[in-house]
Amino acid sequence: MLLNKCIEDSLDTSVPFFSDNDLVANVLSLMQEKGVECAPILHKGKVSAMVTILDLLPAQQSRKQLMDLELERAYSIGLHEHLFDIVVRIDSFPYQSIPVSGEGGEYVGVIQKTALFEHIAAVFHLQEECKTLELAVPSYDLKLSEIIATLEKNDATVLSCGIYPVAPDGEGLVLAFRLQVHDFYRLVSNLKNYGYVIRYSSPFSEKDDEMREKALEFIRFMDM
Repeated sequence: MLLNKCIEDSLDTSVPFFSDNDLVANVLSLMQEKGVECAPILHKGKVSAMVTILDLLPAQQSRKQLMDLELERAYSIGLHEHLFDIVVRIDSFPYQSIPVSGEGGEYVGVIQKTALFEHIAAVFHLQEECKTLELAVPSYDLKLSEIIATLEKNDATVLSCGIYPVAPDGEGLVLAFRLQVHDFYRLVSNLKNYGYVIRYSSPFSEKDDEMREKALEFIRFMDM
């Protein structure tokens, strides 16, 4: 998912931005007027730093320019970048507002970190009424296509999947699925019968509990 596809409604172009030769006093006045705590500073149209109210207050009575404050170098994320490639860099942005640039590096606006997290959640269907299922599997015998086929044979639709090791130095892997499934209880029961190790499953719904009771009742009847 390219950023220029997922932030069309999230890009904020109303946040004021400044040139590095603007006077501190003027910048402080405008930021206070707009109620903005943090704003980008540009050098030749590209982001060079981010400035906060706290950065400006000590020099508010001076004739200093923004370039005189010796602010930390700031970077931007690009509209042409993939959302997943940006995730590993989110922590490098100290503020909630992250500068966004065009493919040529020119500043185009800011996006909030929360908006990026919401897009990630949407990609993996984390905000939907779905079921979560984790399976522990040996890494040497992992055939993801076979596992997905098993889930689909049990009327489950795989919406997203993640893989991580059981332990940092362990050999096993955990497969975490987000699923749409009609009968979650039946799916979990069948997977156990197939020999899969269930590490976690979402709580069963009232409908699942009802079907479980019917199944247990049937089993008790057969035992008689």
